[in-house]
Parts: sequence; C-alpha cells; structure tokens
Amino acid sequence: MLATGAALIGAGCGGGDADGSWWQVPPTSITFPVPWAGTGPDGSPAQGIEPAGIRVQATQEPSFSVNLEDIKAKGAGAQWQASTAAAATVATLFTGADPSTLSIGYEITGPIDGPSGGAALTLGTVAAIRGDAVKPKVLMTGTIAPDGTIGKVGLVPQKVRAAARDGYRLFLIPVGTEVSFDDATNRPVDVIALGRSLGVRVEVVRDINEAYPLFTGKTIAPPVARPAILGPSSAAVAARTTRATLRAARADLARSAALIPAATRADVATELDVAEAALRRGQAGQAYGRVVDATYRIGRSSARTRVRQMAREKGIVAARQALADDVAALLKQADALVAAQSDPTGMRVEQWLSLPSAMGWAVYAQGVLQAMNTALQEPPSIPDEAERLARLADIAAVAEDQRASIERFGPDAVAMVKASGSRTAVPEDQAAEFLDGYSTFLSRAGGDSRRLYETQAGPGDAAAPDATDIYPVLVELSDEAEAAAESAGSLREAIVMSAYATTYYVLGTTLVSGSAYGLSGFGLGEETSRAYAPGLLRNAVESGERIIAEWTAFLQWTGQNMGYPVWQRDWSQGIYQALRGTGREESGATIALNEVWYAVMNNLIVRSASLHLG
Repeated sequence: MLATGAALIGAGCGGGDADGSWWQVPPTSITFPVPWAGTGPDGSPAQGIEPAGIRVQATQEPSFSVNLEDIKAKGAGAQWQASTAAAATVATLFTGADPSTLSIGYEITGPIDGPSGGAALTLGTVAAIRGDAVKPKVLMTGTIAPDGTIGKVGLVPQKVRAAARDGYRLFLIPVGTEVSFDDATNRPVDVIALGRSLGVRVEVVRDINEAYPLFTGKTIAPPVARPAILGPSSAAVAARTTRATLRAARADLARSAALIPAATRADVATELDVAEAALRRGQAGQAYGRVVDATYRIGRSSARTRVRQMAREKGIVAARQALADDVAALLKQADALVAAQSDPTGMRVEQWLSLPSAMGWAVYAQGVLQAMNTALQEPPSIPDEAERLARLADIAAVAEDQRASIERFGPDAVAMVKASGSRTAVPEDQAAEFLDGYSTFLSRAGGDSRRLYETQAGPGDAAAPDATDIYPVLVELSDEAEAAAESAGSLREAIVMSAYATTYYVLGTTLVSGSAYGLSGFGLGEETSRAYAPGLLRNAVESGERIIAEWTAFLQWTGQNMGYPVWQRDWSQGIYQALRGTGREESGATIALNEVWYAVMNNLIVRSASLHLG
C-alpha cells in the first residue's frame, strides 16, 4: 500500500526557556537495522534486514513523521505506522525527552511482519535521541510494550538466517522464541543452536534495559538505589483504603451469598481472610490485590445469577432492558467520576502527572460501558435464546467489574495520588503544555495500533460488535483519545486528555501485541485471555515489575514523591502472586500487567518533568 508521512504536532515547548537553555536533543540521523520475514511475491518464505532511517532533534515545531512512499507491500504501511509510533513513544519515555519539543522522523523502504520491529526501532530511537553510537553487526527482533518489555514474535529462524547472510554477529531475541517454528523445515528449531551453526550468537533479552548495552555499551536503567517504599502518609492511606475496601467486599459477599455458588463463596471468604491477615502484618499491597480479585469474583458471579433469574421470571427481553438501564446509570457515574477526579486543586506537579494513571480505572470503565450501551441498544443478533442469555450474563459480569472500578478502585487510586504529595511547584500552564506533549504521542500510538488491528482483522472481523471484547472499547474511546492531539486549554483539560490518551495507548498495545505477552482472545473480565502462554505472561509481569522497582527507587532517591507508582507495584504484585500457579493465573497476571504499564509510564513522565519543569 502507498502511505504518506503523517504529522503529529505537539503543544508548546514544555516550559522550556525561549533562549534554548533547556535540555536539548542534538540533531541526529542514524540508520538502524530491523529484521523482517514474510512471504515473497511467489508465496515462498522471504526475509531480510531493513535499514530504517531515524532522525531526531529538539525544535520549537515538534512533529512525528514516517515516510512510507516506497512501501508497496500490502499492509506494510499500517504495520510500520504502528511500530514507529510505539517506538517513538517508548523511546521518548525512557530517555526523558520532552515530546512537546521533539521532532522524530522515520524513513522506511521495505516490508515488516506486523509489530515485530517495535523493539529494534525503539532502541534505535533511544540511541538517536541520546546521541549514542551503535555497534555494528548487532540485530534484534521483538515487539515493544509500554514498559519497555520485549515481546515474542514469529519467523525467528528466517530472521537469524538473514542476519547470518548479511554478516551480523549478535542477534537478540525475546523470551519465548528460543524454540521457534521454521517455515523452511516445517518444524520447530532451536534458534540458539541454529545461530551457532551459522556463526551468529543468539541471546535472549527481556527488556530494553538488557538489550541497549549490547547495542551501545551504555545503559538505560537508572543507578541502583534503595528500594522505594511508601511514605508515612501514603502508607496510612493505603492501609485505610484497603481496610474499607475489604469491609465492602465482605458486605458484598454477605448480601449476595444466595446468588454465588457454594465453592466460589468459600474460596472468596478464604481469600478475604488471607487479605485481612496480610493487612494486620502491614502488607497493604498484598491485601489489596487479593481484595480486588475477591471483589471481582463476587460481582461477576452474582451478576450472572441475577440476569438468569430475571430472564426466568420476566423473560429475556425484560432482563436485557434491565441490564441496559443499569449500564446507562453506571455510565453516568463514570462520566461524573472522570470530571471530578481531574480537578488539580490542592496538588502539585508529581500528583498532576500521576492523576491520568489513577484515572485509568474511570476512563476504562467509561469506554467499556459506552461499548455495552451501544451493543445493548442494537437488536439481539444471536438467534439461539440460550446463547443470547449466556452473552447477556457475560455483559452483566463485566458491568459489575466497572461498578467496582467506579465506586471503589478508582477513588482508592486517586486517594493514593493525593496522599503522595509533591515537592515541586510549577505553574499550571507549563504543566498543561508538558502533559499535552505526552498525550499527543500516546494518542498517536493508540490510534495507529487500532488502525493496524483493523487492517489485519479485515472489515468484517474488526466491525463485529461484541460488548465483552476490547476492540469496541478502543473504538468508543477513540474520539476522546485522538482529541488529545489538540492543545488543552487548562491543566484540568490536559489531565483529562492525558487519561484518555494513556488508556487508549494501553488498550491499543494489548489488542495488537497482546499475543507477544501471552494474551489472546482480547476479551474483558473473565475472558481477558481465552488461551495464553504462561511463561510469556509471567515474564512480562515480572520484567515490568523490575522496571518499576528500578525507576521508583531512583526517582525517590532523587527527591521525587513516587508514592502512587510504588502502590501500583505493591498491589499488582499482590494479585499476581495470589493467583500465580492457580487455574486463574491469567486473570491476576493480566490485571497486574496493565497496572505495571500504567506505573512505568507514570514513573517515566515524572522523571521527564523533573528534567524539564524544575
């Protein structure tokens, strides 16, 4: 397909001085190798190395562009757009560059197989922004996550052969690709052994912190510091909110006991007892993670039973209408919560920059409920009544997840942001301009991921309305999120735009690259992942949590108040560890992974602000 460069305009100069004394990116152009593999014109396997051109500079007229005029392969334009947008976003986050003063351009002349060039392009963009020299004859493949984790890709044996053919000595691959299917032999092969036989050293890397030194001899990860902990006020609020949410979950269980199967009821009661014991030991994060899981289980199970009971008593049409009314009421609550939580009064810069992450609960709920509201207004498309009722029960279960987000988890998150405090006083207009820059990048990356999914899925699959899938949620949030590319008028508006852009970016990454982290199916609630690879998902969560630990420790050591990301790390570990090794591991790991992505972005945006806003 033929595509032209797309402009992405940032807002202002992030509070930088007009004389250019602010931290700058020197004008830099590099060529960075990106391996690709696919099918040639005759249908046979094809592979090669694409020399992607990357140019960056600080400017008063920030932009983002991808020159794709030479691309003729079907779908390559959408694939490169998504890969370069993700790379530009993650590289900007990890370097601390101010996107509202940054121009990034890419020159692409060849094909690529989906988002598998994301990690290589990210490393190349980091090197260009920092001005680091890149070692020759080093190559890598993998997708890139918002937290810098490198995800699984396909066709790795073909790429290793291309590397050997072109004289590369070191090839970096993601976790989970050590044994990969080889189109040339129609069987799985040991990629490390294959590389050795061809004179190429193949190494596994988990994230860009591990990969970058192998390309440049320099590091991205911050210096080791004391582990970050919650300050006294944050710890007090964490304990208080956990205790309140635990009490509410116990009340839910008692009120809905008759609607919940006995085995589930017993499991949840035990989980809440374990949470209470952890809270008594001072482990609020471990307790909160378990309470989140228990709350979801109570709500989902009771909601399914209620819908089925109503369908039996009043008919499925009445049950559907009652659910539609409930969803509409919840949507009004979500709208009100987004408006209320964006109020910056009484806070300072670290808190302002953390609010969009905390507001993710409300914004995500808004998108889910909007998608449900749309679906429930349409005539039922499933002829079989039993199947219609099952799908209605699924919607009811996911709606209860959103009720918990709106009434408990979202308010708890914002309470933690407020408790964290802030040491830095910055004029609101400067903070708004700074947030605008990141919102623009995140919105662009989310939109390009959405368009890539639509290209790959085709119009029929992409348009299929299912209120328990991620794609309709992404569509419902697209107008608000893509409006984030416009300059906000006030700090409050900038916070709202940033919240939409951040959630849109996370959902887009999940939809397009979720399989690289062990996810497939892309559903909501209990259907988050219908089938997954445990090793990939575990690596993604554990690598992300390690990155959170590095950055929160460093930022706290340098004087930033990182109470909210520390809390995100603590409770996401709680739910992940509680469910690891059980039949419900995917549920805990998926919730933890999304929280990890929000937390890392939160850390890195605060770090960037410390460089540019004082």
